[in-house]
Amino acid sequence: MSSLSFTQNNPLLGTWKLISAIATLADGTVEPDVYGPNPTGYITYTPEGQMMVILSRSDRLPFSEEIRSPLSEDMYSVPIKERAQAFATFSAYAGTYRLNGNTVTHHLEVASIPNRVGTDLVRTFTLDGNRVTLKTLPTMSNGVLKVFELIWERVEP
Repeated sequence: MSSLSFTQNNPLLGTWKLISAIATLADGTVEPDVYGPNPTGYITYTPEGQMMVILSRSDRLPFSEEIRSPLSEDMYSVPIKERAQAFATFSAYAGTYRLNGNTVTHHLEVASIPNRVGTDLVRTFTLDGNRVTLKTLPTMSNGVLKVFELIWERVEP
């Protein structure tokens, strides 16, 4: 697709900061704070059709050892339990996206969860001023179907 198709009437263009994340179960029960209290994250949509997202719990614990690079051998000196906790409280992916009405499809080219690479994640979106709400399709999580709803606020230049 040409970049023109992504710039004309594309309400998602730009960078958005995560405000909240909840999950709704099939019976209507709402699980607040699915990324913990005050989650942090950003999502960016470019005019060239690229996107990236990064999500993190705000209450993540630091490693017990100083690590300068996740790609160094030093990472293996951190206890496995700490590394698992860090992985479980952080998510990121990037790739391309396409719009169709109020639906955006993210095609993952890189992801913190390797099994997601090459997959599509479909989100519906609604706009309300400088905020956008992205909702997942019903997704199995901990053995229960849930719809995740993330609210993002536009980052002003």
